[in-house]
Amino acid sequence: MDWAERKPTAQHEPMNARSNKRRICRRFHGRFHGAVCWRSAEEDAWLNVVAIGREFGSADYHRFEQLDGYAFDVFGDMALAQQWLSRPHPALEGKTPNDCARNDRDLQKALELLAALKRKSP
Repeated sequence: MDWAERKPTAQHEPMNARSNKRRICRRFHGRFHGAVCWRSAEEDAWLNVVAIGREFGSADYHRFEQLDGYAFDVFGDMALAQQWLSRPHPALEGKTPNDCARNDRDLQKALELLAALKRKSP
């Protein structure tokens, strides 16, 4: 008897998406539950940590990315740029340019300072 000719019985009824999911879950329940699927509380805590600063996904990421890119453009070396970004500057009211990346107004001041440095350099 061909599979297409076979009539559905109680055991082989046509499956919709929900009954198919149930069947798959019953079949594989013992294989995927246990150490493989379940995370410890520590793993959960690491996965739920909120991104900050230069970490991708943080609220300030785009500002830090803009500041880093512009500083690299001015200094030509990321190590020099990071040194400059981490030192307090009097034109920024004693803040570091990294501290200025926390909000748009202060970021604009830091970018203007970098633009002035770029105009001065040969």
